[in-house]
Amino acid sequence: MPIDSYAKDDILTIRILDERLIDPEQLKRLFDDLYAILGKSEEQQVVLDFGSVKFMASAMLGKLVAMKKKCDEYKAKLKLCSVSPDILEVFKITKLNKVFDIQSDEATARKSFNKRGFFG
Repeated sequence: MPIDSYAKDDILTIRILDERLIDPEQLKRLFDDLYAILGKSEEQQVVLDFGSVKFMASAMLGKLVAMKKKCDEYKAKLKLCSVSPDILEVFKITKLNKVFDIQSDEATARKSFNKRGFFG
């Protein structure tokens, strides 16, 4: 599965490099790879970068929710970034934009981990 990851400043960034996430087997491999990376990582802050993703199947939403729950279980903070306007609209329609912390880009997502208090 085409993903790229790196850790810097105690934040793990994972970039999904596929443009289309639609095939069930493809999604299974993607999440197997994501969980493998997360399992090896010591970082408690994770940015999942959707910058390359143009289209994704609705099944991806369920898998993301399961991943979020797993991160919460292990006290890891998960943020999504660089979500295309079309995919962001799906998050809004399903109200998952209230579940996920979605930032405009990777730099903003990384900075948002350091914000404190109600007003940042």
